[in-house]
Amino acid sequence: MKSLIKITVSISIAIIFSVNLNASPINFIEESYINDIPFSTTEVYNKIIAEQQLSVFNFEEDEYIDDIPVDTKCISTQCLYQEAISVEFNFEEEQYIDDI
Repeated sequence: MKSLIKITVSISIAIIFSVNLNASPINFIEESYINDIPFSTTEVYNKIIAEQQLSVFNFEEDEYIDDIPVDTKCISTQCLYQEAISVEFNFEEEQYIDDI
């Protein structure tokens, strides 16, 4: 009985997926324009702004603060590489140790 149900379900699924879904295209009728907003939203916005009398803020230019201790122009890997190889290290000559 279970195998009969499984076979019936699988055949039904195969038939459903084999049907061509693009049999007929749906053609919608063009709707006429509906003016459902009976006012101009731009005029309403401008009226609200005019009624609120918003203050205009003029900020002064901030003074320059040198709080970044690195040169931000030279952060790329190529620039850092050039800085690293330009450093010369001077080490003292070590004495030879015959420890073997």
